Amino acid sequence: MNSIHKNIANQIDLKSSEQIIFPKDFRGLGSEDAIKMSLSRHVTSGKLTRIANGIYIKTKKTGKTHLPSLETIALAIAKKERIKIKPTGVFALHKLGLRSHAPNALEYITDGEPRNILIGKNRLIFKSTTPKKLRLSDGISGLIIQALEEIGKDGIDETLNNKILEQLKKEKEKILLADLQLAPAWIYNYLYKLKQHIKQ
Repeated sequence: MNSIHKNIANQIDLKSSEQIIFPKDFRGLGSEDAIKMSLSRHVTSGKLTRIANGIYIKTKKTGKTHLPSLETIALAIAKKERIKIKPTGVFALHKLGLRSHAPNALEYITDGEPRNILIGKNRLIFKSTTPKKLRLSDGISGLIIQALEEIGKDGIDETLNNKILEQLKKEKEKILLADLQLAPAWIYNYLYKLKQHIKQ
């Protein structure tokens, strides 16, 4: 156990300050239980900071560690698990600037397992979805389609309509047309009309 703990400590030392760390990073150095026990000891010693169950960050030498954003953590999880994620719901609205306040819970659709992770007072939520939705682009039009699904047809007022129109003007036509093929019928009709308005 001591050799496992020492080897994990050496691996942690090689990582950059405030890097997000997962138990999987140390596979091959010991059993799952031994790795988790070692990481827990490193939290106690101050080498690591636990930010959620199974998610750690390397503690700064000064001890003043800044926790990463929920979005940074989500992207790190996706990279580690080799899964696809896309912002959805209220988070998509926020990223587009259609809602000013940052949500306390960031929601993503994913081809991975559904998760609900408590991080401090906030939550990171992964919801399983269909391959079709994950084919939406990572650009503006993909986010708009996700946002519109959250708002619903009856939730679009004049102010929101104008904001969506301004965002849509920034999207490349080729990407928009590809995303429109994947949108629900009512969203397709709505965005197609906006697209025609832009051309006028």
